Amino acid sequence: MAISNRVGPPVTGDDFYGRKQELFRANGFLDTNHSLALSAPRRIGKSSFAKRMIEEKAALGWRCVYIDLEGVRTRDEFLQILIDEFDKSGIWLEAAKSTGGIVFRILEAVEGIGFVKTDFSKLKVPENLYASLSEVIDHSENTLVVIDELPLFLGILEREEQNSREAEFFLNWLRSLRQVTDSKIRWIFCGSVGLHNFTRMRNLSMTINDLVPFDFDALSEKEAYGLVKALAEAEQVPFSNEMINYLLDKIEWHIPYFVQLLFTNIKNYPEAKNGVTEAMIDDAFDRLAHTENFSTWSERLAEYNGQEDGARLLLRELSKASGGLAREQLLAIYSQCTGEQPIKADNNLSLILNMLEHDGYIIRLDGGMRRFRSPLLKKWWYYKFVE
Repeated sequence: MAISNRVGPPVTGDDFYGRKQELFRANGFLDTNHSLALSAPRRIGKSSFAKRMIEEKAALGWRCVYIDLEGVRTRDEFLQILIDEFDKSGIWLEAAKSTGGIVFRILEAVEGIGFVKTDFSKLKVPENLYASLSEVIDHSENTLVVIDELPLFLGILEREEQNSREAEFFLNWLRSLRQVTDSKIRWIFCGSVGLHNFTRMRNLSMTINDLVPFDFDALSEKEAYGLVKALAEAEQVPFSNEMINYLLDKIEWHIPYFVQLLFTNIKNYPEAKNGVTEAMIDDAFDRLAHTENFSTWSERLAEYNGQEDGARLLLRELSKASGGLAREQLLAIYSQCTGEQPIKADNNLSLILNMLEHDGYIIRLDGGMRRFRSPLLKKWWYYKFVE
């Protein structure tokens, strides 16, 4: 079957393209009983990759669960989703689901799984609900549990509950599930807010130090080329090899979202049916930089836990710089605007730069120079916040 051009949502089946090396490495870790923290910038294809892992493991007879926490805002919603997905995948011990068991009583009280408001405090369940649930999970069979957008959920929970210990509680609880002796459950945690960034800022790195950091970057040049070619053939858009290379050079950072977004805009030109040109690619690139397609990159800075203003300051200055800025220049700009003492300013700058680099906003060049990793994102940022 031909690949279809789905921009934005996770892709599965024949629409998933490439990532052979990453799939090989990830399977190697899972097969040797390791769990993963999928570390990558947003829009790079983490969710699609995690779902592909589920497809492959399910084909081998593993029990598989995918839990997406985007939009989940309360403990009650988290519990409803967790209990329902574990129930559908057969992960609860039978005793827990029998009449009178803890899972049975909770499911009986919830008429419809989803975002239904449920007051768990009124249910006749043990006071330490999470500890009780952890005791009725079946660890005896090969199982893959993917939890997507965990840091995003924890950040929302912290703000809405106004309790900084919420994240610590959940992270420690999840760690306790991974520490069960001889457990055959493996976990993949991924999200558009880096889990390592999230825990480092809260001094909670010890809650995930058992996870294998699994770096996940853009498509290789060969895979990116193949993706454009496959899309062009599927959509019957004449795309010469020269124009494919021109498009990839224009993007620089070959994440599937950027490739597919630019391709979509190009194929919609009436003249594209006669062959794609440099002028079409340039025009589509400029048009994209004046849309709202990248607004989430700005919105997610709210997760920077007190460092949002500093991050915005640095990104604004970098969007104006033609070739990037040296660390000394960024420190001078940051210090002047914040008025912080030298040591504090230097430490905070390092923290912010590391977060921005990890989350895909910027890249570190030789000599400590920083610049936007994506020319497309840089152009959008300049238009949105400078121009």
